[in-house]
Amino acid sequence: MSSSTFTDSLALASLPIETITSFGFYGIAGIFAIFSAILYYHWNAYSTDAGVTRLTLILYFSTTIPLLIIMGVMTWLI
Repeated sequence: MSSSTFTDSLALASLPIETITSFGFYGIAGIFAIFSAILYYHWNAYSTDAGVTRLTLILYFSTTIPLLIIMGVMTWLI
């Protein structure tokens, strides 16, 4: 193991758990944003019924946004 790899490992290990959980939350939020954009595009591009599309998007965001809020609150309360 080279010394720079060992030093990088020590630097990561010395980060506070709050920082690591915050980075984890931001990563999950970014993945959620990308996934939501792809979902929105596909539903609008390939859906044949506007009512079903609207209902699907409402249900998707009404269930996932509260989960992200709960995750964010838990992240900053650790």
